[in-house]
Amino acid sequence: MKKVLFLVLFMTLVVLPGLFAQTAEDREVKRTQDFIAATTKKGTGKVDALMAYIKEFPETTSRWTRLAHYHLTIGYFELKDYGKAVEYANKTLKLGSLEAGEEGRLYLVIANSYGVKSGSIFNQDKAVEFSDKAISFAETNKLDDVLTEAKKLKRQLSGPPPKQVTPEQQIKMYYSDDDFTGAISYYQKLGAADKANPEIYKTYANALFKANQLDAAAKEFKALYAKDKKGIYALRLGEIYTQQAKKNNTLHDTAVNFYLEASVLYGKEGNSANQKVAYQKADFQLGEKYGFNKKVAALDDQQKRSQASAEKNEYQIKKLELELRKLQRQIEREYVDVDPPSYIQDKVTDLEKKIAALQSGASTQATDEAAKLEVERKKIQDELKTLLAKIKKQLGG
Repeated sequence: MKKVLFLVLFMTLVVLPGLFAQTAEDREVKRTQDFIAATTKKGTGKVDALMAYIKEFPETTSRWTRLAHYHLTIGYFELKDYGKAVEYANKTLKLGSLEAGEEGRLYLVIANSYGVKSGSIFNQDKAVEFSDKAISFAETNKLDDVLTEAKKLKRQLSGPPPKQVTPEQQIKMYYSDDDFTGAISYYQKLGAADKANPEIYKTYANALFKANQLDAAAKEFKALYAKDKKGIYALRLGEIYTQQAKKNNTLHDTAVNFYLEASVLYGKEGNSANQKVAYQKADFQLGEKYGFNKKVAALDDQQKRSQASAEKNEYQIKKLELELRKLQRQIEREYVDVDPPSYIQDKVTDLEKKIAALQSGASTQATDEAAKLEVERKKIQDELKTLLAKIKKQLGG
């Protein structure tokens, strides 16, 4: 009974807010159903649904998750967000284990994204490079549709390249290529007018964050946030202070507050998926502040060790039970009207203790710890709700 109680309490603790414990089979069914639901949406709804799917099912060993990355790339391309299309195409290629048709089309997406002359990341050389890559790959793998489109694109790109790209296009090219140091260096050489361009400035701030220059990133995102109260800026500040809180415990509260502000602002912007993500980040960070997450992880590890130990000792348990039954039958035969000698009774007691110890899947101490953590979890939830109400009042949410 204690073991059952322990498991119920434990599952209550470790499951993230808004989610429920699932069996492996249930999770696989949900994984498939959610994928189908996400990929049948259109426009920004499709992109948002796929981002939420990848967050819920991040295991890149799953083909469904890899396919979600692939469809997210296509979704961004269809929305003409060519920088994001290139970013997620590269991420998807790094995951590997793709079908030939999928890999070939990703090269084609990258080539097309760089080849849009009105796009912020236009780069004729890279467009030609990936067109050639798509052509070579398609020829090797007999992908006629990819080959036709890649050759067509290359013909369209065969004219003379533009003399120069705009500063916005250039810094975004650095960023989409994951050359964050290059983006930072390029920004620092720009004139005041270009630095004041909101898109250039935002890309620079993101590059600082990606390059782990957290103090500088915090400064720039605070400036952006002061001018424009957007959920994305508050979320980024929460992420920055989360990283800094690993070395400075006093910054946990700052991170929590920014996450909650992001949640409120995303709600006002009508982005329910990111609103939920931001709130969950705040919840987790408050748990970090109080050491709650480590306690849950330790309890999880203890349970796994106990279960593994019980399974490992199953053979030994059966052996001891057999020995105990033999001893009890001996007592019944030889000591009918009298009590058995103390050394015989000691053997019975010793065997019973050994069996009980081996059968124990969850200690009383572990069950008590689970109950304590449930109380602590409730306190954290109450504190989070109080903080959220305060921030809603401040932001008029």
